[in-house]
Amino acid sequence: MKILSPRFLVWLSPFMLLALVMTLPFSSCSNQDKRGRWPLPEKELKSLEKTIKNSRKYAQLSEERADSIKKVLYKKGNSVQRKLELLREIASYYRPRMADSSLVYANKAYNLAVTYGDTREINRALLSVADALSASGYFSASVSIYDSISTAGASSEWMIRYWTTGRQMYSNMCNYIGEGKGMYEMYQAKEDLCRDSLIVYLPKDDPFRIFLVSGININNGKDVIAREELEKVLKRAHKGSQIYGMTAFQLSQTYRRTDHSKYAAYLAMAAESDIMGGITDGFALPSLAEWLYQERHYQEAFRYINFAINDANRGSARMRLVNISSMVPGIDEAYRDEINTSLSEFTLYAVMVSIILIGLIVFLALILKEMRKRRAEHSQLASLSKVKDRYIRDFIGLCSAYSEKYDQLAKTVQRKVTAGQSQDLLKLVKYGKASESENEEFYETIDRVFLTLYPQFIPQINTLLLPEEQFEYDEESTTLTPELRIYGFVRLGVTESNKIAKILNYSSNTVYSYRNRMRNKAINRDTFDDEVTKIDQEEKNDAWGI
Repeated sequence: MKILSPRFLVWLSPFMLLALVMTLPFSSCSNQDKRGRWPLPEKELKSLEKTIKNSRKYAQLSEERADSIKKVLYKKGNSVQRKLELLREIASYYRPRMADSSLVYANKAYNLAVTYGDTREINRALLSVADALSASGYFSASVSIYDSISTAGASSEWMIRYWTTGRQMYSNMCNYIGEGKGMYEMYQAKEDLCRDSLIVYLPKDDPFRIFLVSGININNGKDVIAREELEKVLKRAHKGSQIYGMTAFQLSQTYRRTDHSKYAAYLAMAAESDIMGGITDGFALPSLAEWLYQERHYQEAFRYINFAINDANRGSARMRLVNISSMVPGIDEAYRDEINTSLSEFTLYAVMVSIILIGLIVFLALILKEMRKRRAEHSQLASLSKVKDRYIRDFIGLCSAYSEKYDQLAKTVQRKVTAGQSQDLLKLVKYGKASESENEEFYETIDRVFLTLYPQFIPQINTLLLPEEQFEYDEESTTLTPELRIYGFVRLGVTESNKIAKILNYSSNTVYSYRNRMRNKAINRDTFDDEVTKIDQEEKNDAWGI
């Protein structure tokens, strides 16, 4: 059974076309070069996301490590010198993590050193104060203290510490001013001087020395040489340590001119290491956010820059905040524009989907209606098929019965002819004894078949007759009166009386008499025969699909 006709396929086509048209803007948007030309480092970003989710845990671990040093500091029996060492250690630990706390403990070390009265310890404490002031963004005080420290007769260890503090201080000042502005070149030259002096004192295999030398090679365009050395350091470093984050950040710079995907990957690694180590003054995450912004991944850029701001605020990393502040407006505006565009696209999409859904609902309603109609037709066809089978069965049975009676008649004729009973044979034929029973069986079959085909024939013909002339009707009856039988043939289209007479083995006068009697009973005598031919016509035409 066909459920979908060609007519309904025509109905379906506009909805399919509309659905296709609806998806074109969105598919074209996804296929357009909305993003940058560099693929995202999915693996590294996924790892970074996981670390960001656990950032509170890492911050807590960082504070616990600081607390463990403090516990040693406050143990009884520590000498003044031991206390000074621990105070400087705490100040140094806090410098990239909590700048204000670093300054607090550096000042404690200085006050204790002054009380202790040892010039060497005072200079060491002053160096810690200058370092903490630089991290906190107090550059004037930091430079003033740094320049006041004497290096005469200092050991190599002391000079490493001295030049390290100077390089970091001038680096912070350069980052604060910005390249190409104000006194940037002068501070850059001082940073280079501190860096070069530091390289002289550091062992050749020292990771920090390799970091510094690689920076020089990168500035000179020797990215491959720098990369090889930095990768060796990174393999030995522990993720979460300061040297790991610094090295990964430096490695990213070796790809900045050639492969932005790897550039972003190493920035993500450096940012992850900073978070794991509780370091709040790193530039990896803001730099990654800036790259994502340039590559038009505004949502990720917005999320990372906001995390970096919160992290810098937590650690009082003013230098990092200054660096980040220049990036925020552009990223924020781009992200909000993307949200507004997405909302507009979503609204359009929702409207179009609603139209499609309404259309589909209408279409499905029509489909269900068509299916119900087809089921009804199928049921009618099945019912008619059963009627047809019954007609065939009755016709075959009637033919078989007549064939059997013909054989019996032939045998009777043969027997009487053989016995010389011609007179008996003549009487049998003359008085119709042989056909009476056959006629009765024939009439029964005709009536049964007709009432099966037109079960409401009697009630419907009664509507054409005068009330007092109507026939009694029994739904279980399977026989018709001679008048109704004759008009049954009229309903079937056999209107000539002589044809009806031949079929029913009546005389023409008998048929005419019955028909005339029925017309006299009719409400409208003149149109009675025509009205009989229309009984149940519409329903039967629908049933047969006419």
